[in-house]
Formats: sequence, C-alpha cells, structure tokens
Amino acid sequence: MVQSRVWTRYADFYRSSPYSIFPQEHRQTPGRLPFQMITVDQADHDFIDPSVPETILAVPLSVAEGSSWSWNMGDGWHHDIALPGRMIVSPADNISRWEVRGARKLLFIAIPSSTVRRILGPTGPDKPSEAFLPLAEQTWEDPFLSVLMLRLWRATEGAQVADRLLVDGALTTLVSHLLQRAGAEDQSLKYVSLPPWRLNRVYDFVNAHLHEEIDMSTLAEVAGLSVRHFSRAFRDEVGETPHRWIMQQRTERAIHMLSKGNMHLAQIADVCGFAGQSHFTRVFKQVTGYTPKRWFHSKKAA
Repeated sequence: MVQSRVWTRYADFYRSSPYSIFPQEHRQTPGRLPFQMITVDQADHDFIDPSVPETILAVPLSVAEGSSWSWNMGDGWHHDIALPGRMIVSPADNISRWEVRGARKLLFIAIPSSTVRRILGPTGPDKPSEAFLPLAEQTWEDPFLSVLMLRLWRATEGAQVADRLLVDGALTTLVSHLLQRAGAEDQSLKYVSLPPWRLNRVYDFVNAHLHEEIDMSTLAEVAGLSVRHFSRAFRDEVGETPHRWIMQQRTERAIHMLSKGNMHLAQIADVCGFAGQSHFTRVFKQVTGYTPKRWFHSKKAA
C-alpha cells in the first residue's frame, strides 16, 4: 500500500513507510538550495524504496560487526559488507530494493533533481539520474564527502547567516564532487560568460538589496546562471569574487554615510547590510586600511 503512493520527497516516505519503526531525525536546509537530511538507526530489514525525484547519498556512521547489505536498482542484485564511511548513491527516479543485515547508523542526504540542475546549470548532465548510476553499483569510500556530509548535518541545525551560506556552498561542492566521481562529463565545453546585460542585472539587484543578506545562489538566479558558472564568470569579468565585491559595495555605501556624520556606526552597519558593528569595522579596515572612526576623524581633520 505504501508503494502505490507517488512520493516527491524521500524524507516523507521515510517517515510514513516501514522505516518509521527505526529511530530517526530529520533536518532540512536553512539555505536557498533545497535538500533534506536524515539520521537513522537501522536493524535487519527487507524494504522497497519508491522512485523519487531526488538523488540519495547514504553514508554509514557506525556499523555492527558482520553487517552487510544487498540492493537491486533494476540491474540485478549487488552485495557488499557494510563498513563505516563506505557510502552509496541511489539515483533519482529509481525504485530500489534493500536487504540489510546488522545494526548500523546511517546519514542520508536527499537532493532534488531541481537543485542539482540549479547548481550545475546548462553544462550539467541532461539526466542526473543516469549520470549518478555508476555510484550505485557498489559501496565506496570518500573521506572528503564523509566530512562534508557531517558538516552539512551540523550546519542544518543552525539559523545564522554563516550557516546558510556554508550550507549552500557545501552542497554545491558535494554535487560537483559526486558528478566528477561518477565520471560524468559536461554536456558542453562552451564557456558561460557574464555579458554586460547580465552583469548590470547583478549590479542593480545588489544596489537595491545591499541592506539585506545576499547569497551566491540568489545572485546566480539574477544573472540567469548556475551557482558554479556564475562564480567563475563574475570573477573573470570583475576581477573579484562576488563576496569580496559585495563587501566593497557595502564599504563604499558606508563611506558615503560616514561622510555625512549624522549616523551612529551601528546604524550604518545595519543599513549597509553588515552582520553587526564589529563585522562592519573589520571589513571597513580590510578595504580602506582604517577603522570607521579613524577614517571619519582623518577626513574631518583634512
């Protein structure tokens, strides 16, 4: 009966299916690139996972001695010993059957195909589900991805600006690394540039929203590029990373307000989009070589 339903999110299936007998915790991203994460304490089972429009990456965090798992994703049965850190991918739009023996604690990340396309843009694979199939043939170790998964899990608990930026950046790295590991090549080798009309859209957006939090994925959307290509194209065209350039724009606006001499530093920091007065002071000094107070007094003396 569970299998007859059409599922759009693996996390929803996991809560409502026979997996619900296992202790589990769910989290979702605080950033702008959607995904879900799950930790679960599994025991012996023989379950069928439905087709969902998400790529699922599973990594065992701890495993009881002698544990194993077998899986069939439509191309026959595969068998392997379950070991901590040896992960596996279940590609999107794919029904899979699992026979698991032995207790283990797993960490899952479910990445929607729409998020994969948003990250990779026009040079990504036409069918992400097929691109990731090589990673479903056996379990494999990747210490970098294991650390990245754990960092993402911790960051999803936070709600600070730094957490949101870290999560989006880490997810972009994870998806790109998975694609490289799967051996998928770009669909096009053509360089995606940032012509003046795209750049002007970014300039206008930043100027209108400088008092707000501005993240990379939002700027990429404004430019009409993937996050990966926007970052590279912006750096090539402007000569600075988007983050550094935005800090310069915030500083320039702060200089204009400081020159008027009618606002407190905390007010200027807020209006210019800095995280706080200490952040404002640190960035201002990095850009100008002066603290805001010292800059103001030096200009006043001149």
